[in-house]
Amino acid sequence: MSPVLSTHLHLVADEPPPHPIDIVRDILHESEGLPRLMETFYLAQEPGLLEIMRALVSLPEDERFRLLQYLSRRRDQHMYVREAPNGELVIDTVERTGIDA
Repeated sequence: MSPVLSTHLHLVADEPPPHPIDIVRDILHESEGLPRLMETFYLAQEPGLLEIMRALVSLPEDERFRLLQYLSRRRDQHMYVREAPNGELVIDTVERTGIDA
């Protein structure tokens, strides 16, 4: 967590809460600029994306790293999820062709 935002989370009981504008200003500063903040906002509007992100964040760090590596290697492939007969979810990939572009 960023030092600026964590400061707001550790308020002393007798301090007044920060003004919402100050919080937004800190978030904007920490997000590396308005374009990045807007991208994050729009992504957060995607149905189910926050739930997926929460699930991924709850993975152990080494498992998240393995998943990131797997997805990075398949960046140029179409990916989809299917359920195997045993109930496991499988990420399948299909090579992109010139027709897919």
